[in-house]
Amino acid sequence: MDLRTLLQSAPDFIGSLAPSLIGSGVAQVWKPGLSWRQRFVQWIVGSTVSFYATQAIIEFTGWNEFIAQSIGFGIALIAFDATPRLIGATSDALARIPADLADRFTKKRP
Repeated sequence: MDLRTLLQSAPDFIGSLAPSLIGSGVAQVWKPGLSWRQRFVQWIVGSTVSFYATQAIIEFTGWNEFIAQSIGFGIALIAFDATPRLIGATSDALARIPADLADRFTKKRP
């Protein structure tokens, strides 16, 4: 891929990310007191989830980009809020695996 082709497609790529980035940014305004690390991670997660969700909406429903991007904005708001809970639930589940495995294999069978 040459530089000219890359530069010609850059506005479309940035335009497709804009609603998800704005949705994640708006969600951050509602959450004061977050560290820069938390803000960055949640912004990236919200934007990424929204981007792929928007692409899936267009692919599976055939709706136009404006409607799909509007839904993507809302998804970015939700994904931003869900990130800390998802990380907590995942780490809790992973922390229980060794104990669950030990219980399963050391349990006396009648």
